[in-house]
Amino acid sequence: MTCKKWQTLLQTIAFTTVTALTPITATAEDTMNIQRQSAKAPAQTSQFAGLVGNWKIDDSYLDKDGKWQPAGGAQWKFYWILGGTAIQDDWISPALDKPAPKAGRQFGTNIRIYNPAQNRWEMAWASNSGRKIDTFNAVAEGKSVVMSGFFNGADSRITFFNIKPQSFDWKLEQQDKKSGKFNETYRIKGKRIKH
Repeated sequence: MTCKKWQTLLQTIAFTTVTALTPITATAEDTMNIQRQSAKAPAQTSQFAGLVGNWKIDDSYLDKDGKWQPAGGAQWKFYWILGGTAIQDDWISPALDKPAPKAGRQFGTNIRIYNPAQNRWEMAWASNSGRKIDTFNAVAEGKSVVMSGFFNGADSRITFFNIKPQSFDWKLEQQDKKSGKFNETYRIKGKRIKH
């Protein structure tokens, strides 16, 4: 399946999911224009509310020699879905204002919803490069949100931290199968932009 066909399929799935879960009395325009958390959403939903908006991403990865290298950057948009009870985000790397690499851009999307019965976030990530669904659970730890799941062949921990109105930090740690230690492999710094 080509990248374009895969992207179209993901968009169709996301649209179908939102449409199926939207009350019949709401129009598509009403659903897409929700810019705030619903009063019906669990209070914990606000743990990700500070990320709603558009972000310029500077990222870096740890190379085989243990040195941090700049990655391609990205744009990342967070927005309310499901009547203001969940948050979806769309990732594009590199950002559309940069030339596309020979391998093409990465397009990805997360759906994040708080499950009060389990007292945790439940999330699903899909991208045109991964071509599968990765699932994560997350909990707030102080002012950070820590996600746990299996990603890129390893038990992984992703942390949003230093969340401020105009910036945030993010890190991916993956568990070494021999030592059991979590090692940081990828970093993100987000800066809020207006669109």
